[in-house]
Amino acid sequence: MAAKASNGQCTACEAKGPTFLYHGKNLKKIELCVECYDAYLAKEMTQYWKDHIQEEKRRTGKAS
Repeated sequence: MAAKASNGQCTACEAKGPTFLYHGKNLKKIELCVECYDAYLAKEMTQYWKDHIQEEKRRTGKAS
């Protein structure tokens, strides 16, 4: 996803300054500062891989 930077207020920490638009829950756009954007993206990627690993375990029958 290519994010577009703008000046606004972060939805998460309410800091004013450069922000990025990101799709939140229900595909609503949320505005996040650089630090919150990075944390949100890392959280999403971590959850993606956890889900992927669980699906692979179910698919191959290797439960731990």
